[in-house]
Amino acid sequence: MKLSNDAKIIILDRAIGNVIEIFLSTFLAAYFYKITQDSLVYISIYHIISWIAATIGAFFVANYIKTKNKVNLYRAGTFLKAFYVLLIIILKEKIIDYVWLIGICYGISVACTGFPFNMMESELVEEKERTKYMGYKSAIGQIVKIVIPVVLGAYITFTSYQIAAALILFFSLIKLGISFFIKNKNVNKEKINIPQFFKQVKKHTEYPIKKLYTIEFLKGITFHGVLGIIVSLLIIYEFNTELNLGIWTSVFSVCKIIVMMLFAKCYNKKKSNLVLTLIGFSISISFIWMLFSINKTTVVLYNLVYYTFMEILLSITEIRLFDYSNKPPFKEEYNTEYFIFRELFLNIGRVLGYVILLFVGFMHNMEYLKFLFFAVTIALILIIVLTKNISKKEK
Repeated sequence: MKLSNDAKIIILDRAIGNVIEIFLSTFLAAYFYKITQDSLVYISIYHIISWIAATIGAFFVANYIKTKNKVNLYRAGTFLKAFYVLLIIILKEKIIDYVWLIGICYGISVACTGFPFNMMESELVEEKERTKYMGYKSAIGQIVKIVIPVVLGAYITFTSYQIAAALILFFSLIKLGISFFIKNKNVNKEKINIPQFFKQVKKHTEYPIKKLYTIEFLKGITFHGVLGIIVSLLIIYEFNTELNLGIWTSVFSVCKIIVMMLFAKCYNKKKSNLVLTLIGFSISISFIWMLFSINKTTVVLYNLVYYTFMEILLSITEIRLFDYSNKPPFKEEYNTEYFIFRELFLNIGRVLGYVILLFVGFMHNMEYLKFLFFAVTIALILIIVLTKNISKKEK
């Protein structure tokens, strides 16, 4: 089965978004870490402000997304993110003095892009093509992640963050252009009705909505939140330069491409429990090794697990999330409510993860990262347990 044109456009848009997010997550975290003399405090405060702003922003834009043209809002958010990159270019090292401003700016841009993107992805990608879509979306995204980290790492090492940011600004404008090819579907005349949404969740007990939201909360703590920052900082801590950060990120991305291509071709829901057990075992082994010693070998091993097996776990959970978003009555009447609470639980998890990182920053000791690793690993294991439980009930 071939992917639809809508699915292909969404994949292209996501790939360009990956270029932007590599800089705004991986390299911007390293930038904060360097200009604040290895302090985790500013990174943590920035992300806490960002995700609080994103959560509040999501509730403010919810009615517009449901009753108006969500693609227009998505374009506005894409433009705001381009402005955010421009602020990085203008402020340079003074960025830490305006951490609240860029945090709010980024958070609102996420509310205007991430929230509607999830709904567009749910509406434009058919259920019968979702597994293939998830596999190819990830694989194509990783091809981008092979090239861009090395280019950005070399660019930053030999020039500056501001020159790299100018390149990212260019990609932001390309993404804005692509948004004009995305269709708007499922416009609803009814405004947000949260009490009625709760009634539907209670009524349809055959749907594991509460477990899905718990998984999203745990994902916020882990690979949608603080975990991605930690693995980047560990590479910088052990390998010293942005070029090395870019090279290793690209190496791990090659591994992820191979794994996700196999996932797209071979995965089916009947095999999910076996795959989830393998992921849980790999996470546990790499964490235990890291617990005893943080060095180049353990950092590489943990990142190898993170960049390969975690992507499979993420894909399996997202397939479940989008499958249930397309079941009545959530498919049309309460789709916006469904995703706004997804954003709420996801962002609460993110804020909690960065609050713990803030604690680590105040301690001024990288050894405290082991405590954070423990919390993150427990969260990952819980995601696996909950996902396996959902899979059993589907059989």
